[in-house]
This record gives sequence, C-alpha cells and structure tokens, in this order.
Amino acid sequence: MSDLVMSDKFKVIIVDDEQPAREKLALFLQGEDDFQLVGEACNGIEALDLVDRLDVDLIFLDIQMPQLDGMAVASNLETHPDIRIIFITGFNEFAIKAFELNAVDYLLKPYDKLRLQKTLERVREQKLSTPSYSLPRLVEDYRREQVYPEQLLFKTESGIQVAKVADIEWIESSGNYIKVCLSNNAYIARQTLTCVQSQLAPDRFVRTHRSFVVNLSHIARVRPLSKGDQIIFLNSGVELKLSRNYKEQFFQLFANSDSR
Repeated sequence: MSDLVMSDKFKVIIVDDEQPAREKLALFLQGEDDFQLVGEACNGIEALDLVDRLDVDLIFLDIQMPQLDGMAVASNLETHPDIRIIFITGFNEFAIKAFELNAVDYLLKPYDKLRLQKTLERVREQKLSTPSYSLPRLVEDYRREQVYPEQLLFKTESGIQVAKVADIEWIESSGNYIKVCLSNNAYIARQTLTCVQSQLAPDRFVRTHRSFVVNLSHIARVRPLSKGDQIIFLNSGVELKLSRNYKEQFFQLFANSDSR
C-alpha cells in the first residue's frame, strides 16, 4: 500500500462536484492526524489525473456527479487494488444495496463528523490489508437498477479520454488492457473487459467471444462458419468472431434489440 507503513498516514483525495461538500469533508479531516489530504477534484477527469500524479491511499468519491459519475471513475481504479474507496451518495436504495452486498463502506449525505469517524476507524482497522471487494461486481450491482451512462472514462497513455457510449463499436481485451474501438478513433486503456462491460447496458452490448464485447447497433450482418462459430460484420467493415459459447445469448439479445 504505497508508503503507508513508512509514513503512517493515509494520503487522501476528495472527489465531489460541489465545493461546499469538499470543504466540509476537508474540515472534518483536519483533526485526524493519520489522514493527510493531498488533493481535491470536482469531476472524474480531475480525479483520475490526481491518482496518476499523487501517492493515494484513500479516495472519498461522490457518486452523483454530472456527465461522468463516481462509478465511471471507480471502474478505472481496478488496476489500483491498494487504493481504498469510500463512496459518498445521497439517498439511493440501489446504491446502498450494492455497497452493502460488496462490503464497501459509504457515507450517506448529509453525514456528520461522528459518522465520518466511524468510517475512518474502519479504514484504520483494515490498514495493512488489501480491499477485498470486486470493482466489476460492485459496478454491475450498482448499474443494474440505474440508467447506464452515456459517456465513459478511459485512462490511456496519452491521457484520460472521454468516449460516448453510442460511438463504441466494439471492445477487445488483452489481459489487463482493452482496445476501445469507436466510429472514428481507438484507445488502448488499462482496464479489464469485465469491468468496462459492467458499465455498459446489457441489452445493447453483448459478449461475442472471451476477448470481444460488441455494440449491437453497429452490427450489419452475421455469417455462419464451421463448428458452430459465426462471423459478425460491423457497419464499418470490421469482422469479428462470434464464438459458439456466446452464440445463444447473442442471438437472443439481437432478436430483442430495438435497433434492428
């Protein structure tokens, strides 16, 4: 966990689009000697930039932020397993259910200093352990009852990219990296296919192979191959394999899609 053992301080960033909310939390943290506030962000892009530039142990992450919400940020933190996330949310029964199912701590707005101190004490108790929750599962549990986002964040070597979900044609995985292929661009991002798929509406994006997720609205036609496999032709001319292991789910979704 970074240099936490050496410094004995949790390095903290606060992510919230409302300045009064950031100021309140920063004020509450001032009396906690083992928590050091190292940065603040008002949106997801700033948050991921801070994670790249700073040594961070703990993120207080607001869920309800315009355009790019906290879950879009969280989905990019899967490759930072030592960073703890405390989610902050207004009353939302589905969010709370997802957090409790995944044993993730959260602060429910409006919270007071006593409630925050209980959260900090929990962080102290788990100081030398790695968080055990699964981000893909957490995001999936949260998104299941929510409106799926229209934009997603991707951390690439050239910086943080924002992509419109409707423009994503297909996504290919290779280990802990994905290639996000859009109508007029492509990104290589450090993220797993499972985590990014948890951000995508399951009736619009379908797994066609262990390495591919495809946007149904960009499919032009499908042609059978041998041994039960198929070839998918996208409107852009790209050809992708539809494995027989994913064929039944694919055709069920494709038949029900209102885009066809």
